[in-house]
Amino acid sequence: MGEPVAGNPTQYMLEKAFAAAQLDWRFLTFEVPAIELEGALRGARIFGFRGVMLASPHRERVHPLLEQVTEAARISGQVNCIEQRDGQLRGHNTEGQALRRLVERLISLAGARAVILGSGRAARSVAAELALAGLAELTFVCSDPTEAEPLVESLRKHTPLAECRIEPWPKQGPLAIPPGRGLIIHAPAGDRHDPAARLPIDVAALENGIAVVDTVSNPPNTWLAEAARQRSLGVIDGLCLLVEQVAVAFEIWTGKTADREAMRDAAEEFLAL
Repeated sequence: MGEPVAGNPTQYMLEKAFAAAQLDWRFLTFEVPAIELEGALRGARIFGFRGVMLASPHRERVHPLLEQVTEAARISGQVNCIEQRDGQLRGHNTEGQALRRLVERLISLAGARAVILGSGRAARSVAAELALAGLAELTFVCSDPTEAEPLVESLRKHTPLAECRIEPWPKQGPLAIPPGRGLIIHAPAGDRHDPAARLPIDVAALENGIAVVDTVSNPPNTWLAEAARQRSLGVIDGLCLLVEQVAVAFEIWTGKTADREAMRDAAEEFLAL
């Protein structure tokens, strides 16, 4: 459910995953204006939908309509996945869960220090989950520091994060990444991004062993992802993240393991990548 929803590959990905798992399930896409969200969720309850995926502008507005939300969804203010059990709606944020799973394959999050470039929806979604996973330090770098202040306050209050700060986006020259940072995440406000756009980061100066994430999924071959690969750093691109977050939703609803290869093939076909 979202407005707009045109061009979203989620339906095609989940239909392929249902087929691979031999489940007689369907996933439907609905254009739902913000004013109609409450009614749409009432319909989901009546018709016994197992779950709902939410796109903009519903992710921040749905909380009062749910009986439960996960801790990360509450802290971030972002719900993109709803699970219905026994008539009760529970909100999840699969974007944060997905990134946590992927990052933990590369580095240990316990005691790690991370930098997030951005303070919008994607940044909020992943920051809450990573803070709950045991980060020791988190720095937001953004063009409008005031935008990140409510999130920083929430992270300090509701997670074990020891240190959290905001730095302004550099007006000139590369961003200074202090030593000892294990994770860098580019999480711009928009889902689309010029893949050739250079970020103010000297990738050549990054320490070996650092993990680099770019949440941009369309297209996923961004300047940052390619520069990090050339350095043989651990890289998670936006398409990997998209597949994993939809896989998390699949597993919440069905209790079965998602066929990620089928889902990635579907996403690449849908997005003509």
